[in-house]
Amino acid sequence: MRPICYLTLLAAALGCQAAPPPDTTADAKQAIDAANANWPRLTAAGHADSLAQYYQANAVILPPNMRPTHGRDSIRAFFAVLNTMSSPPPVLTIRAESVWASGPIAVELGRWQFSWPAAAKRPPGMPAADSGKYIVRWVNESGRWLMAQDIWNSDVAMPMPQK
Repeated sequence: MRPICYLTLLAAALGCQAAPPPDTTADAKQAIDAANANWPRLTAAGHADSLAQYYQANAVILPPNMRPTHGRDSIRAFFAVLNTMSSPPPVLTIRAESVWASGPIAVELGRWQFSWPAAAKRPPGMPAADSGKYIVRWVNESGRWLMAQDIWNSDVAMPMPQK
């Protein structure tokens, strides 16, 4: 009799499993593509406030060769400084290569590139053009997709130290 009781309990427990979250990839991709379409325009115009609104209140960005920046206000300040480092700003393109989403969580993998006009004042040591990759974890809060973690880096190799 005991084996039957255990099988009954096991079957009941397995039957109580929660349904998997719905596939929300199409919705997430549409929102992410819209954000990516606006991002270069907002960057070129120096709209740090508008850029920061794409992030969760407690988001973190992980820029290359820098410490992490935590929180929307700090992210806003980061972009405000970044936007003042060159004149005119570089021409930026962003493209999601793939988006995976399940329920309120999405992950975007993409490519970016930028180039400055020939006469632009660039930050010291910055190349005239650069490209790289990024990954962003998005979270849907009250129907709006926001970035929770954002990391990017360059495809350009770091300069070798002089001997």
